[in-house]
Amino acid sequence: MSPILLITILPLGLFLAWASISMIRQKWMYLLVGDSFLPGKPSLAMLPIGILMACAPFNDLIYRLPQAVTGPISLFLMACLVSGLVGCFYVPRFLQPRWMKDSDDEIKRGGGLYAAKYRSRVLRQGPTGEPLGPTEERNAP
Repeated sequence: MSPILLITILPLGLFLAWASISMIRQKWMYLLVGDSFLPGKPSLAMLPIGILMACAPFNDLIYRLPQAVTGPISLFLMACLVSGLVGCFYVPRFLQPRWMKDSDDEIKRGGGLYAAKYRSRVLRQGPTGEPLGPTEERNAP
């Protein structure tokens, strides 16, 4: 067991797992910012990556266990690695929380806070719906 891994990787893995669970429970929503940079849901993929990182410092201890125990643990950690990497690029809809599905549907319909705030600027319309002139476009909210 390396002390450097205990100091660096273990706390980071625990933090990523905690942050992802908090985001899934809608308590700490800051991870949603990362979802706009990749096609999948990195905010959900942080959970298996965090579990993998939290278990990484204990690899020496895991490999000293009997093979009947080491095999399933290794398969679980490999599944965490694969699901974390694939989750950054694709997460099936049935694995997403209900609130995340509803939010994605609302964004696709053109609703949501961002669309409501900037719709007039994108459509080049004033507050009453009339088209803006060239001099008024910069003053649009």
